[in-house]
Amino acid sequence: MNRLVEPAVLFLLATGQATHGYEIITAANELYLTDAVIDAAAVYRVLRDLEEQGCVVSSWSTEGSGPARRVYQITDVGRQRLAMWVQIIERRARQMQEFVERYRASSVGQDAAAS
Repeated sequence: MNRLVEPAVLFLLATGQATHGYEIITAANELYLTDAVIDAAAVYRVLRDLEEQGCVVSSWSTEGSGPARRVYQITDVGRQRLAMWVQIIERRARQMQEFVERYRASSVGQDAAAS
């Protein structure tokens, strides 16, 4: 489910829920897109890849206390990529729902429900 890190990061940046790495990691895990914990390395790898592809831009922020932090913003290219991900996720959700319905309608699913 590491593939879902990218749409999670793009969504969080698009909605302004998170702008720097730690916020993104924490918020991505709260989206419940996967049963597994999304690790920091995966998020930073995705952020780097998205920046190379022009989907996000980063800059250093010295706001607040503590050291400067790299903050990220989504670009128009990133918004288009997020829209593409939403279409993919919607299609997969329909396919999964269809699978569940077929399973429940089958003798295997009916046997399991009767147990």
